[in-house]
Amino acid sequence: MFSALRRLVLQAILVVLETVFALIRKKEVYPFPYNTATNTITLPAQIDNELHALIAVGKHVEAVKRVTRLTGAGLRISKDYVDQLVEK
Repeated sequence: MFSALRRLVLQAILVVLETVFALIRKKEVYPFPYNTATNTITLPAQIDNELHALIAVGKHVEAVKRVTRLTGAGLRISKDYVDQLVEK
């Protein structure tokens, strides 16, 4: 019985902590959010040029990370965007 009570108390504490952290946590605001309806990304030409430079030196992973950070898109959508740039 004591073990079950302790488990319930710990679960309640975790719920409270998660709620507090969710309220405190900074909400990400992406400078170029992707279109969630069509899963498309549109970035300015300057950023595309920076991504082309990263791709040219073989830093595909860095390019994907940059797209993800700028748009908030998932890994698959960001990778597809970088792959599209490679084809151009």
